[in-house]
Amino acid sequence: MKASARRGRPTPEETQEKIARTLAVAREMFSDLGYRAVTMREVAARADVSTRTLYNHFPDKLKLFVECLDFGSQEWPQPAPAEGEDAGAVLCRFGIALVQTLSTDSHLRLGILVFREGAEFPELMEAGNAHRERYVLRPVVAYLRSIGLEDDDGEDNATLLLAMIVSEWQRRVSYRQPMPSDEETERHVARAVSIFLDGARAYQAGKA
Repeated sequence: MKASARRGRPTPEETQEKIARTLAVAREMFSDLGYRAVTMREVAARADVSTRTLYNHFPDKLKLFVECLDFGSQEWPQPAPAEGEDAGAVLCRFGIALVQTLSTDSHLRLGILVFREGAEFPELMEAGNAHRERYVLRPVVAYLRSIGLEDDDGEDNATLLLAMIVSEWQRRVSYRQPMPSDEETERHVARAVSIFLDGARAYQAGKA
């Protein structure tokens, strides 16, 4: 009887697959319905898991939402230089990939949800900001420090660079205009990176 129970237990791979399926379902529901309208019971039903199983992995709806944000974390690009690649090329490649990632349907809809419902649920803004800091800001801070363009205890330059890179994307999202084409993104990012590097280097030289 015990052996039979053990055989019925899900393997670690099956458990991870179930979690991934649940997060994919929840992510879609949050994007379609909004944070307020989604219930844990409905997520469990659509993901074909018991509510007990759902709560075992995600103790409340906020935790589930945070995990939905993190679920796509491997998609976020990082400024990782190839051998011999200069800073301009690294940051341009990173910036283009960042705008393209932000423009994907899944990331775009979750981002809009955070801004739309953040006033009612401040915890969503906190979660979104924490996600941005971990997966977008910190890698840029680390790279800029490695090339001498960020103070050891600061992140102002990285914050400025990111704002410049996404400014055109942000404008189009804010005014509900079509997302920039690849050519438009490349042109905007190249200009933003060039202006940033010239300014940051001049500023650092002035401090020396």
